[in-house]
Amino acid sequence: MSKAKQHTDAPRFSRQWWLDTARTLFWVAIVTVLVWIYADMEFTQTDDIAIQIHLHADGSKDTVVTSEPSREVTFQIRGSRSDLDRFIKKFRGVVVGFDLSTVDGFGEDLEAIPSDLVLKSIPEIDELGLRVVSGNPATIKDIRIETLVVRELPIEFAFKGAELAESPKDVVKVRAPDSVWSRIPPNSRIRTVEKDLSDLPAGEEQKVKFQLISAVGAESVSLESDEVTVSLQVVRRTAAATETISVTVRIVTPAEWTEEGVWAQYKLVRRDRIEWLTKITVTGPRKDIDILKTDKTKTIDAYIVLTDSDTEPIDSWSSRKVTLRFPPGLQIQLASGQVEPAVQFRLEKRVTTTP
Repeated sequence: MSKAKQHTDAPRFSRQWWLDTARTLFWVAIVTVLVWIYADMEFTQTDDIAIQIHLHADGSKDTVVTSEPSREVTFQIRGSRSDLDRFIKKFRGVVVGFDLSTVDGFGEDLEAIPSDLVLKSIPEIDELGLRVVSGNPATIKDIRIETLVVRELPIEFAFKGAELAESPKDVVKVRAPDSVWSRIPPNSRIRTVEKDLSDLPAGEEQKVKFQLISAVGAESVSLESDEVTVSLQVVRRTAAATETISVTVRIVTPAEWTEEGVWAQYKLVRRDRIEWLTKITVTGPRKDIDILKTDKTKTIDAYIVLTDSDTEPIDSWSSRKVTLRFPPGLQIQLASGQVEPAVQFRLEKRVTTTP
């Protein structure tokens, strides 16, 4: 008699019946698992996608990311072919923003994060049932987060077309990290977008709104307000005059350079000394132009700001746009069509001689 026959003939719920049933269920389970594995191998695949990431801390009002915000990570993701294709089609070439303030332990001590945190934050990963296998690099490093420091700076009002009874005065709260403040020269001001006052009637007090420029020289900052309203009185309308003036370009360095003896190690080499004594054409009321020409205390400050990166060796020359700061109280600015001059330079290691 065959085993199948024995199984068939075994009394129900007998010892032999239970053994035969268990043996059958075992093989059914094995076959089922193999089918599942085969189906997974057949319909689930792995693919790579390179994603540009922009790191920021917009969720925190008191901090800012001062390290390089753009990073590229190649992710390996797993899912069905159709879902992979949909995801890759949507996100290939797209910059994905990631708010570091959502990470546990966020603060100035946060220097690195696992790269897969970024991809897992994208809702489509869960919606499409995809799995993040890995990221290359696995860790996004060299993150620098700084607390914003608030200071008040006076406002320099730029206008044309009128002479005022009194120059407007106001201040605005400026937010920037310490690394930026260290590059901002003392006595700096926040400038306004130039306003044409030629349509205002003379002899009457008027309230005028000025737009503020959220920068100090070449440094971007955050302002408490984008505009300010001041009261002013036009004495008379004025016609603009122009003048070409020579200015000497100077350098501004981080305060710690003096303490660390940077100038004992490096020297500034100018590619063309003539461009450091440059001519600019300015415009403004005739009265202010005359003061600029005759009053030695009223000068145009021209400078460039050096940073630690300038000490890195280069084979060519660094080019930097000159920041111009006009005398407060005078309505002077660059003439139309003029741009800030630029200078070329590099820092070279000083050669030490052994006695």
